[in-house]
Amino acid sequence: MLSQSSALLIALLLFPLPAIAQIIPDRTLGAESSRTVPDTIDNLPSDRIEGGANRGVSLFHSFREFNVGEGRAAYFTNPNGILNIFTRVTGGNPSNILGVLGVQGNANLFFLNPKGIVFGPNARLDLRGSFIGSTGSGIFFDNGFEFSAANPNAVPLLAINIPVGLRFRENPSPIVNSSSVTQVIEGTELPVGLAVPPGQTLALVGGDLTFNNGFASAFSGNIQLGSVASPGLVSFNITPIGLGLDYTNVTNFGNIDLSGLSTVTASGPGGGAIAVRGGNVTLRDRASLLSDTIGNIDGRDITVDAAQLRILDRGLISTSTIATGNGGNLTIRAADSVEIKGTGFDFFRRNILDAGTSGTSSFSIRQSGLFVGTVGAGKAGNIAVDTRQLTLREGAIVTNLTYGTGAGGNLAIKVSESMNVSESGVLTTTLNQGNGGNLTIDTGKLTIRNGAVVFAATVGAGNGGNLTVRASDSIMLSEYRPDSSFGTGITTNSIGGTGNTGNIEINTRSLLVDGGTSISSASGVTATDRVIPSAGRGGSITINASDSVTINSSSASDTLSSALAARSQLTAGTVANGDSGDLRINTKRLILQGRTAIGASTLGAGQGGNIIINASESVELTGTKDNLSSSGIATASGDTLLQSFFQLPPPTGAAGNVNITTPRLIMRDGATVTVGSLGSGRAGNINIFADSIALDNKASIDGTTVSGAGANINLQARDIQLRRGSRITTDAGSSDGGNIRINSDILVALPGENSDITANARTARGGQVTVNVPNIFGFSAVTREQARSSLGLTDAEFATLQVNPTSLVSTSDIAAISQQAGPALQGAVTFSATGVNPAQGLIDFPQNVVDPATLIAANPCTEEEGNEFTITGKGGIPQNPNDLLSSNSAQFNWVEPATGETQKTERKSAEIEMQSKPVIPAQGWVIDAEGKVTLVSYNSGDGVSARNPRNTGICVPQ
Repeated sequence: MLSQSSALLIALLLFPLPAIAQIIPDRTLGAESSRTVPDTIDNLPSDRIEGGANRGVSLFHSFREFNVGEGRAAYFTNPNGILNIFTRVTGGNPSNILGVLGVQGNANLFFLNPKGIVFGPNARLDLRGSFIGSTGSGIFFDNGFEFSAANPNAVPLLAINIPVGLRFRENPSPIVNSSSVTQVIEGTELPVGLAVPPGQTLALVGGDLTFNNGFASAFSGNIQLGSVASPGLVSFNITPIGLGLDYTNVTNFGNIDLSGLSTVTASGPGGGAIAVRGGNVTLRDRASLLSDTIGNIDGRDITVDAAQLRILDRGLISTSTIATGNGGNLTIRAADSVEIKGTGFDFFRRNILDAGTSGTSSFSIRQSGLFVGTVGAGKAGNIAVDTRQLTLREGAIVTNLTYGTGAGGNLAIKVSESMNVSESGVLTTTLNQGNGGNLTIDTGKLTIRNGAVVFAATVGAGNGGNLTVRASDSIMLSEYRPDSSFGTGITTNSIGGTGNTGNIEINTRSLLVDGGTSISSASGVTATDRVIPSAGRGGSITINASDSVTINSSSASDTLSSALAARSQLTAGTVANGDSGDLRINTKRLILQGRTAIGASTLGAGQGGNIIINASESVELTGTKDNLSSSGIATASGDTLLQSFFQLPPPTGAAGNVNITTPRLIMRDGATVTVGSLGSGRAGNINIFADSIALDNKASIDGTTVSGAGANINLQARDIQLRRGSRITTDAGSSDGGNIRINSDILVALPGENSDITANARTARGGQVTVNVPNIFGFSAVTREQARSSLGLTDAEFATLQVNPTSLVSTSDIAAISQQAGPALQGAVTFSATGVNPAQGLIDFPQNVVDPATLIAANPCTEEEGNEFTITGKGGIPQNPNDLLSSNSAQFNWVEPATGETQKTERKSAEIEMQSKPVIPAQGWVIDAEGKVTLVSYNSGDGVSARNPRNTGICVPQ
């Protein structure tokens, strides 16, 4: 970073001071030329400037050189009736303002030097009107006259009153500001730099604008900064807040660079306006644009228009209100990109995330970013960002905060191509009674990674805002941060207060939640290890992904606190009295892999939310091969791990329901769909509507309760398959077992794989299992006595088992039992639809061992005795052992055995008869010269051959 003296030295080398005099009038105005009179003003040696061309309310001055030395001053006299003083420098050298530049009156001062303007560290403005400094070539008026510094001309005799704009030619020269002079404001000495009186306009418009530890102030006024890089006219607009600038006729823009604590401020009662227009705009090294509203007058806006905006190393743009007046808006428009870089994640975590959730965050904590907020009763303004690419990294912040009773403003980000957030935050938060604002992101691709958070939260009585993300292509969340209280993700939270949590809505083509990240809406809890009882209602989550929603796992964690958050998840929950919101997913494909979860839960008295999933193609849940970490979809009242870690009492709230609608539900490797209750609250229900449901390798559909009312499971599918220890259960502890209802065409399990369907109870009554399935394979209904007997346990031992007893039996069972004895406690298994017997088509073979030799005929040509070959079952034997069976039964036509005489074969053309004939068992066979075997049969009626006989020439059929 350049020091203040270094910047001044460079500026002086670029723009050397005149060798002879500081201020030299030229002769372009003839008899009305300007005059300088030595004087002492405010104890400073000064040049008093008189003369000039007086035209109506305007006064024109023209100089060959104009410089103000260190410790000196230059003041323009202000004749009566003059409202505007126009000054041009025509000599070809820049102006170096190192001292005081002022007006002895109320007139506005326009200062024009096409060769450049430098304001030194002690440069100061002393005037009661506005100041417009420019390196344009001329000032254009409404009557067509141009007061030009490039082509100096005389001023017409007619009155000239209204300036309409600044004319720029090729390659406008720069403006440099290093002024850091101070002023005592309400007893405090503060740097103000170039300052105009409250309510006035300060405008600097030229080529490149450079502020190095340079300040510019217009308290409750209007500041305009513009950098022009091509010929054109910058038009003036007279607005209620002062002079505005219109760049419609400018095609290219230059650079604006603020560094080294440089500050541009329009704060004050009824905060002022700041407008910045450039090509590349950079704020770095604690540089800032500020417009804070003090008092009961509404504040005004900060607007930045650029091709590229970069805010680095604690650079800051902020507009807020600290009283009853409403704050102004902050608008960023960058045609190409916005980049905001902080000073590292640790500062961001400690001073923004942790402090914010505890209610101790402060505007005095500077970090790179965009800030809008309210500390008093006034409503905060809005933040709007519109660009092609947005990058937030290393602790950057875009935030709208509510500290007082006033409502928070909205935060709207529109990024046409891509938005990348790493170790940074996009936040709307209310810390008091005021309601938080809404947060909206519209982009093509959104990436949130490595501790980055996008959240809308409430820590007080105010309600949190809603969070909406629309990404036309994709959203990706990755890289969980264990050192962050919020992990990595998209969140709406109610933390420690009574305010309701906002809702989350996500619309995209593809959503990926990876590496322990999360999308969550919770009442009274952050994503990891902070729980503060809250009565606020949790928000709902709605995800619309036209192609897919994928949730991938992270690596296992060694610590409990990090293990709670290392799971990639979509969650809606409540800790205390507030009800949880619902979680709804609409997509083509939903995929969960490894340590992942979709959950809606309650850990207190609040009601748990529902999970509704509509997947037009498939839902696929995959745990891990060792089943130590599972993927799952769950609603729950209570969580053993969380309750133990956070020392929470048993919950009393009811769990929500899980509803899944999809053509294919595939679950494997310990994956679960669960509803449950660990307290007195009622467990929810599971409703699954699918064409196909497949569970493999300890996957489960589970409704478990401890003491609350039992869960119910309703499955409707064309086919359901359970493999390798998978289960469908509504088991209960001290409450009655839940009910299971299955409507399907086919229900399949392998008998020895211990895949169970149970509605058991440990101390209460078993539930009801109703199976409306015509085709059941591999399952057997099991009673309590059968289960107890197979385990070899006494009644007392069986009654005290701490695990589901049917899970200890190797067969695949359907059961609804109580571990306690007594018929009144036993549930019921009902098969209410009958179909094809799975054993149909099978033949009972004799049990005794037969000598294989007796089964071989001594004479294979023996006719009609001692030989029989029977094929049963649908489709017969396939032609190849690797082929599947045919869907149609094998068809055989009649064959008449050959006689011993040689016969002439006669072929006749006949219409092929398509009508099938009854199947007649083969009664013999013949072998031809090539060794082919032909099974033969006789017509049972008329003896007419259904097929011409074939003479084998080897043996006579027997």
